[in-house]
Amino acid sequence: MTNFEDWPNAERQLWLDIADQAMRRWRLKPLSIRRLGLGSNIVFRVTTSGAKYVLRLQQARGVKAARLRSELQWLASIRRNTNLLAPLPVVARADGREQHYLTLRHDLLPPPSLVYAALFEYISGDMKSARDLVVADVYRIGEYLGRLHSDAQFDAPADFDRPRLDWAGLFGADSPYAPRAQQARTSPGQQAILGEVAQHLRAPLNELASRSRSAGLIHADLLAKNIVFCAHSIAALDFEFCGWGCYLYDLAPILWQLKGERKGDYLKLADALWRGYTSVRPTPDGDRELLEPLIAARQLASIRWLLANLQNPTVGAAAPPLIAERCEELKVFLDTGILRRFTPTL
Repeated sequence: MTNFEDWPNAERQLWLDIADQAMRRWRLKPLSIRRLGLGSNIVFRVTTSGAKYVLRLQQARGVKAARLRSELQWLASIRRNTNLLAPLPVVARADGREQHYLTLRHDLLPPPSLVYAALFEYISGDMKSARDLVVADVYRIGEYLGRLHSDAQFDAPADFDRPRLDWAGLFGADSPYAPRAQQARTSPGQQAILGEVAQHLRAPLNELASRSRSAGLIHADLLAKNIVFCAHSIAALDFEFCGWGCYLYDLAPILWQLKGERKGDYLKLADALWRGYTSVRPTPDGDRELLEPLIAARQLASIRWLLANLQNPTVGAAAPPLIAERCEELKVFLDTGILRRFTPTL
C-alpha cells in the first residue's frame, strides 16, 4: 500500500476522524478535509467557510515534543520578523493558554495513543516538479535560501531543541537518520561503503562547521515538492527536518534532486542556484567545491532515512533495491569525487 487512498477504509476513517477532532479543537468547522501528503506524517488540506489550512498529524511515539515546539517557534519567527513566506502556525487555546500545537488522543492508535497536531495557514501558489523547473525558478530558490540564512536567524530560547546537522549530527551515534537501522538492514558490503563515505565527508563538514557565520538554522529538505511559487515570491514548505547545520548544506537537497532528474542541464541549473544564493549572501567561489561532498552527504542521509522508514507505506518494498543502487552510486563518488545519480527521488 503506497497511497492513503489504498489504506483500509477503517484506517483512513480513523485519520479523518482525528483530523476532524483537531480542527474542532482549533474551534474551526471543516467543510472538507483532503489528504495532501503522506510520509513520516499525514498532511491534510482543510477548507472552512472562511479560509484554507494545512493540518499536519504525527504520532507522538515518533516525535519529540520539544523539537516540534521549536520548529514551530522558528516558523513563527520567520513570518513575524522577515518578508519570507513559510508556513505560519495557527495558535490554538488549550488549558487556558496559547499553543502552537495540540496533543490528541485516539484509543484505536497504538500506545501511547497520542497524536501531535499542528495547523498552518494555507499558502496559495503553483507547485512544480524538478523536471519543470527553469533557470529563473532555481535562481529564486537560491535567493530564498540566502535570505533564510541571512534574515531568518533568531535568538533561540534556552529550551529550543532542533537536531544538529553537522557531521556528528548527520552520521554519528545521535543522528536522526537511524544509524542503528543501517547496521541491521544493510549488507556488510553496503555498511563498508556507507562507513567510508561518512569518514570521507568528516573533513569538509567539520571544516565548514569551524568557520564563523557559516552555520545556523537551515531548512535541510528543500526539494521541489517543498516549494510553492507565488506571484512575486516563493515559499518553502515542510520544515520538519530543520535544524542547526552548515548553510551550504541547505543547497544540497535541491542539487541532489536535480542531479537525478535534470542530468542534461544540471550544470546550468546548479550555476543558477549558486548565483541566486550568492546574490543575497556573498560566498567565496572556492566554496562551490564543497557542494559535491555535501550532495553526497545528502545521499547518505537519504539512505538512512529509507532505513528508518521501512514500515512507511510510501517506502515499503521499494526501499531495499533503492538502497542498494544508492550505495553503488556512493561507491562511484568515492572513486571519482562526483556523485552521479540514476535512482529516483521518492
